[in-house]
Amino acid sequence: MPRSLGNKRKAIAENGAEKGIGFIANLYGDFQENEFCKIYPNAFFGYWRVAVQRPLKDEQGKVVKTRQGKPKPDSKLKDFENIPFLRKDERGRLVPQSIEEYFEREVKPHVPDSWIDESKTKTGYEINFTKYFYEFKPLRSLAEIRADILRLEEETAELERKVLI
Repeated sequence: MPRSLGNKRKAIAENGAEKGIGFIANLYGDFQENEFCKIYPNAFFGYWRVAVQRPLKDEQGKVVKTRQGKPKPDSKLKDFENIPFLRKDERGRLVPQSIEEYFEREVKPHVPDSWIDESKTKTGYEINFTKYFYEFKPLRSLAEIRADILRLEEETAELERKVLI
């Protein structure tokens, strides 16, 4: 590569490589799920970012209200939730969900006095490659690690004997 791109130092070969540009083009053209390709609807990556507000309370623990009688939000308790456009139903199928449905199910049971500041709701999309393509590789067993440590200790002891003799 003509210059370093940090941890993105990989170049895709033009021809001859097993997994080069032709391979990628074929995956795209085939439009079939496999170990290299996952197919999701656009809404799968979408979410709403909502501001969850909680009421400001005075020293006696009473809710402070605005002139209109609404609870005044406590800026120190403000939080944000990313609410996906889609959720999995009981059969594992992707189905649409609303902000209100998610809020009632996931937030209200834990913070019953909270509400959403709808003026701060934003829409976003994110493709998290690690989340969708990560393959867990099991850790080595303790017996293997112990054997490696013992082997290294023996090698070290042997090198010490050679140096000291």
